[in-house]
Amino acid sequence: MQTYIYYVAEKLAGAPEMQRFAHPIHVGLVTADNHEVAYTKVLENLRPTFVDEPQPLEVRFEVVMPPRAGTGVWRQGKPIDTDITFSGED
Repeated sequence: MQTYIYYVAEKLAGAPEMQRFAHPIHVGLVTADNHEVAYTKVLENLRPTFVDEPQPLEVRFEVVMPPRAGTGVWRQGKPIDTDITFSGED
């Protein structure tokens, strides 16, 4: 089981990556066996929020690991970027 911090940003055409995630619209934690399961959990959690007005979103996941000494700051891994696009069928 892994813990992920995730950032949800609006997908804007032509906006540089750093700019999109500099001001995410949501930040959260999710625990899952892998990033695909984490993605599914986040998707199902966000679906009711955007059911009336779908919009293209991007999500960045980062694996976070507890501090080695048991206390202190959690360590972050390499970002995993994914797109979420809710359509009228959702």
